Amino acid sequence: MDLERQQIDVFLEKCDDVMRSKFIIADTKISELLKSIATSDLLYAFFREITKDFDYAAAQRKYMNYAPEGSVNKRKLLFPADPAEKLAFIFCLLVDFDNKTFDLGEFLQEYFYEDGSYYESFYAFSNQVVKPFKNLIKQMFKESRLKKIAEAEPKDRPPHKKNEDVTDAVLSEREQLFHSALPDSSKVDGMMILNALAIASQKDGKAFCGLLAGYRYFIASTGFTSAFTDTLLAEYEKIKESEL
Repeated sequence: MDLERQQIDVFLEKCDDVMRSKFIIADTKISELLKSIATSDLLYAFFREITKDFDYAAAQRKYMNYAPEGSVNKRKLLFPADPAEKLAFIFCLLVDFDNKTFDLGEFLQEYFYEDGSYYESFYAFSNQVVKPFKNLIKQMFKESRLKKIAEAEPKDRPPHKKNEDVTDAVLSEREQLFHSALPDSSKVDGMMILNALAIASQKDGKAFCGLLAGYRYFIASTGFTSAFTDTLLAEYEKIKESEL
């Protein structure tokens, strides 16, 4: 098992440690979780990239001030819909707990009040904050295949129908990129494009086309190739021809 995979495994385990912990030691467990990010070159580069232009103050105003009518909670914590923004928001929130900018106990009583029980409040916090944080990173860096989106038929397909080989090529390309010798900052850029491509291939034809074009420039700028790159480039050329 290579070092990068080991480091991500450690991160996932630290997320589980937070969720399994009792409230009284949760601060320590959150600190250990953040250290697992700081000691992983790949995760450190990833979070540095997604928080670089993230407006945390604006996100706080948008996602931390909703007061649901009739709820026992004073306020309800909301989250960005975009996965990268959601990860950035949760990461900044955890840093605030670690820095004591927010007191975890007061935060739980404000946003996750459950009959006055810190146990129940922390359980709700773990499920709504820590668990999605873990699962998004697991999906981005660990899972070799994304689950099929079995909802309504895509409303916007490209002129030709993409087959399973293209989606498989995207996911296999991502796996090869993860294990490549590219700098971590470049890996992060490429994997974010490929993650979006995997989702768009099932759901959004125009986004898929645009992302393929962007990935073509990523390949040109980094020199990265794998056994699956030609399949993606051929798909790009096919789309270009059908659009002309």
